[in-house]
Amino acid sequence: MSSTDQPLGARALFDQQIDCITRDDREAQAKLYADDFLCEFPFAIDRPRRIEGRDAFLAVMRPLWEQARGRDVKIAGCRAQVHETGDPDFIVAECTFATEIGGRTVDMPFVQLFWTRNGKISAVHEYFSPGARSKALGQG
Repeated sequence: MSSTDQPLGARALFDQQIDCITRDDREAQAKLYADDFLCEFPFAIDRPRRIEGRDAFLAVMRPLWEQARGRDVKIAGCRAQVHETGDPDFIVAECTFATEIGGRTVDMPFVQLFWTRNGKISAVHEYFSPGARSKALGQG
């Protein structure tokens, strides 16, 4: 990046994150997060509701990602409606992952409040239905 380039804003980083997730490139995804990344899952039952720091986030999420791989769960695509705000470092995204599980595809909707700072993802608050997600995964 040259000295005249601006760091990526929220929309571009959100798109990169979704690309990493759909390609299951979690190492590239991890590089998108700030060291002091804050992640909140207010309705979660299978993970902490608040995770502070990129390393702590990865310590929680890597086993979940491996578990999904072991069950042959794959993200086949993502439909997203992104609501940009007057702040280039904040968006609201309504998303649905088309998720392949055991030969069938199910939709997994969620909403993210998404903040960036200095070209990194600084915070995400993700809202999803843990009951619907567990049922779709055959866990409930």
